[in-house]
Amino acid sequence: MTLDGYNIVGLYGRYADWLERHKGQIIDDAMKAIPDRPGYRPQAQLVTYKKFSDYGHYQSGEIRGYCRAAGQWDVDRNDCLFVLRKVNIPVAALDGQSPLGEFFRQSFDPVTLVAALKREGVEPDTDVWSLDAARVFSELPSPAAVLRANISAELVDSNQCPQMRTELSRLEGRDIAYAVDMTGVGEDGPVEAPAPHSIMREDVLHVRTAKGFVAVSGKQHSLYDLLSPLYAAIDECAERLGAKPSPG
Repeated sequence: MTLDGYNIVGLYGRYADWLERHKGQIIDDAMKAIPDRPGYRPQAQLVTYKKFSDYGHYQSGEIRGYCRAAGQWDVDRNDCLFVLRKVNIPVAALDGQSPLGEFFRQSFDPVTLVAALKREGVEPDTDVWSLDAARVFSELPSPAAVLRANISAELVDSNQCPQMRTELSRLEGRDIAYAVDMTGVGEDGPVEAPAPHSIMREDVLHVRTAKGFVAVSGKQHSLYDLLSPLYAAIDECAERLGAKPSPG
């Protein structure tokens, strides 16, 4: 399907991708907006993660310690717990029954798009995936309000889920051994490629050392395999508590 020579099917697919890619920043903002545990002071992050599909970042999670406040600055180290906070936006542009799918259908305007492309001097045979999406779709409505209205936030703490504390204790003291293999320096070792269209993830383990704090970041299974028993324990608790499965 074309309009004045422009490929409308291509623009339709690019627009769906652009809508989905708004989720990442909104999820990050929602994570920051989750209130801290009343009466407790947040401690350092322990584990953070993000999950990605072909359409970009769609879920974030964090495990952090909290200790009961004692006075203006101190905390009671005998009254601490761990909290998983998870945010995602479970609506899809290509799901015709979802709020984002409805917004997609109602807001996609080929006439406005083609007029804008002509004004920008974009030729009909231009690959729309090579263009700046913000420039291409600047005259169409923002999906931000729909995405914010469909945020899903979940909380699971170690009082509800003692297995979380157990698995964190099992991680404590474990060694992480990686040979330093920098791309292009010396002989590069093999890196396992993810399956096509698979869920991508980035996990970060926040640890202390005698010389300072370190954040160990790993993509795909490079760090996930170490953390997966912790995630599985939280999954089990979330199901028992009637929540949707959490991070794993």
